Amino acid sequence: MLKISVILPVLNGEKYLRTAIESILSQTISDFELIIINDGSMDKTEEIIKSFHDPRIVYINNGKNLGLSRSYNIGICASLGKFIA
Repeated sequence: MLKISVILPVLNGEKYLRTAIESILSQTISDFELIIINDGSMDKTEEIIKSFHDPRIVYINNGKNLGLSRSYNIGICASLGKFIA
């Protein structure tokens, strides 16, 4: 079982998304999954997410904007970790 699931909902976050993903992936703890939920972005968010080829990334595309709470709940349901961040 994974130790930590990191949930990262994003909506039109192209400006800071690459930096955020790189920061999470570079942590010293490596026993985690990064669940990125694209909440209906209309910018280059999906392109940025798909440019990362790390097996720890789980990508979920809502297809339309469902809001922050629903996106977090989707991430929680998809998580495999013992702890959620």
